[in-house]
Amino acid sequence: MDSITSKILYNEEVAPGYFRIGLEWKGVLVLPGQFVMLRVSDSLDPLLRRPFGIYKVLNPKWVKSAGGYRGSGIELLYSVVGRGTIRLSRRVAGDVAGLLGPIGNGFPVPEQSRNKEQKVIMVAGGVGTVPFYLLADLLGADSALLVGARSKEVLALVKDFRPLKCKVAISTEDGSVGAKGLVTDLLKEEIAKGGPSVVYGCGPLGMLKAVAEVSESLGVDSFVSLERSMACGIGVCLGCAVKGTEHAARPGRPPEYVMVCSDGPVFKSSEVEWSRL
Repeated sequence: MDSITSKILYNEEVAPGYFRIGLEWKGVLVLPGQFVMLRVSDSLDPLLRRPFGIYKVLNPKWVKSAGGYRGSGIELLYSVVGRGTIRLSRRVAGDVAGLLGPIGNGFPVPEQSRNKEQKVIMVAGGVGTVPFYLLADLLGADSALLVGARSKEVLALVKDFRPLKCKVAISTEDGSVGAKGLVTDLLKEEIAKGGPSVVYGCGPLGMLKAVAEVSESLGVDSFVSLERSMACGIGVCLGCAVKGTEHAARPGRPPEYVMVCSDGPVFKSSEVEWSRL
């Protein structure tokens, strides 16, 4: 993990309310699913950095021994939802921004922890697609991306996945794009097709809980990327603590609470005490 001042390469609106920002970071090594803490303005307002998942690595090269991508920079995909992201959306190429990261553990990848013939099913809610681009690019046809959203806004969040070889399926609550219903319905269908699978989830808490329940009921392992408000990003402020199960024990301390930033953001779903979130 490094703390650097990075040059903004671009900051573009890709759809109403959604932006992608490129940041120079020579030699950065990123594991799929990691995030950064970004200072969104050049003033003290807001004072604290904001957490953003890493979407892409610029000029990427897969480093098998490290289980990640090395490149010349990173790209973040974000939605404008509050004061911090409003200020971020006004930044332009040539501005500089403070970065801390890459932070946390990512999703398991084939070379590290799974059978290469095992299909990875990625389940995303809204901008929960962010941590999955690097995985989809790496795994190709061995992966499926299932995206759930309220309406056709989801199209802006999946267009980058179309050139990849992974399967993409969409569900919307109003039926405006893809299947009408919940993304967990697509998950049940994908698992039912058979073959060894593992499920990765990122999105709203309610969706992640449902993904964990469906996966467990069908005998499939699942991993989830949790989102919490963070002040430090390094496990010091304890602001992102969540209740863990006995499976979440970390060396040297009990499992009652885990930090999303330093112990996560990716957890095996059995490590999370869902009833306490």
